Amino acid sequence: MHMVNPNVAVEPIYATTVQSIANQPIVLPVSKDTPLFVVGPNGAGKSGLMSALYRANVATAVRISAHRQNTMESNSIPFSPKDKIEHETIAKGQDTHPSARWLEWNPNMRVGLILADLIEGSNSLSRKIHAKHLEGDPSGAAKLATTLPPLEKINLLLAGAGIPIKLIIKDDGAVVASKKGGAQYSIAALSDGERAALLVAGAVLTAKPESLIIIDEPERHLHISIVTPLLLQLFSEKSDCSFVVSTHELGLPINCHQARTVLVRDSQLVGGDIQRWDLDVLEPGIEVDDSTKEALIGARRKMLFVEGTSASLDQPLYEILFPGVSVFPRESCGDVEHAVISLRDAQSLAWVQAFGIVDQDQLDAAKKAELRAKGVFALQVYSVEGLYYDPTIVRQIAERQCTVVEGDPQAMTDAAVASALHAVSEHAERMAARMTEQSVKDQISLGRPDWKKIKAGASVNITVDAQTMYQTELANLQALIAANNITAIIARYPIRETPALGAIVTALNLKSLKLYEAAVRKLLAEDAATRARLLGLFGDLPAAIN
Repeated sequence: MHMVNPNVAVEPIYATTVQSIANQPIVLPVSKDTPLFVVGPNGAGKSGLMSALYRANVATAVRISAHRQNTMESNSIPFSPKDKIEHETIAKGQDTHPSARWLEWNPNMRVGLILADLIEGSNSLSRKIHAKHLEGDPSGAAKLATTLPPLEKINLLLAGAGIPIKLIIKDDGAVVASKKGGAQYSIAALSDGERAALLVAGAVLTAKPESLIIIDEPERHLHISIVTPLLLQLFSEKSDCSFVVSTHELGLPINCHQARTVLVRDSQLVGGDIQRWDLDVLEPGIEVDDSTKEALIGARRKMLFVEGTSASLDQPLYEILFPGVSVFPRESCGDVEHAVISLRDAQSLAWVQAFGIVDQDQLDAAKKAELRAKGVFALQVYSVEGLYYDPTIVRQIAERQCTVVEGDPQAMTDAAVASALHAVSEHAERMAARMTEQSVKDQISLGRPDWKKIKAGASVNITVDAQTMYQTELANLQALIAANNITAIIARYPIRETPALGAIVTALNLKSLKLYEAAVRKLLAEDAATRARLLGLFGDLPAAIN
């Protein structure tokens, strides 16, 4: 667990100390200088943490809960000023109950309290301006008249967030809306997202100075394209307040560049209430790119960056082979290296263990050693298909197939290998050229300097002899085909670009590559010996992670 840097000044105006699962104190970095975002998976204890912060600061805290209903029975205040005081006291008491993290009492009353505060904000400003005139202070009245009441501020905020509605207080005290200058209608008829924006903004803007404003999952009713600009504007409008925002939307802390982020991993019940947490604190100013930071915010403490995309075969396979590790795809081996190094270089991320996998076996021994020293490990096959379609794996799938369809596993495997070799032989030249192309790209990618090397004076001079590389690859591939060495071919060449994989799947009496690949993942999930054998193709990585 990562503790907050004791040298970072945190304003002690709120009670922000919580207990770790190990029963040690953790001081959350709550400050009006920057918002604090709370992220983590469902069930980790985010809402419990927000509830605990509210209970510890009930006198100065404003709580806006995710499960709050935002329907409106009326567009007017549903109670008298005297009743309002009583309802505020009741709401405070209800929100201090442990069940408040999941249960909402009297939602209509709570909506009424926000409307009352908005209307009173406008009325109070009008009374102050009138009083200045009665005092014979027209300049003071004119100065006050330039102050926007809360509802007018909300109109500006909504416009800035892309919501084209305007809210107006009528003479009878009712709040109505109009869209793009059209006819007025009751705010009860606003869309779900429009009502949510109104109520969140209303609760924030009418909060007392120096409040601790706790917002639990604002994206529940608001699209990310709306919630991000709305919150950023609210932070600016209430700069005297401190904000703590719980969210599943990782783009929120990313878009607020100076924000601190708490990563809640787990929590523990004590006496029926969540009172202890396992969490880490991500300080602002981390020098990593946004995509890496977003991965960090959504990750476990161990992170594995691999080549590929979110739609590729890598991630689901690696998640089986490396349980308890968060797996993130990156487009190239250079991107993998950059992500791992940037996280390892960040001193305030000592609790993060970052690793990488690059799957190009043509890297020479010196380059592999250089990458391994940085936490990046070279897979011993060309790409992830070399794992899925490893001949031993093919044989095991054939054995499973023959338990449900008639056939001989060895004959089925032999047919699959023969079909694959035939497909490869017809595409040998193109495969050798594609292998060379990838080799050239990797040499350029791995040879490019990052900004730190450029700043230190590094120059760029990359020379690649593509034709010599191609002739060597073609001769090697033709020799492997002649020797029927399908194992070496699958391990080294991009056979996914030939009909070879389809030929293997057809020989196994499976209908598609997806069905075969799903069968492989099921095999690995069930067979520890097969997992252990494949992990041997990752070099020292399994030992490093464990």
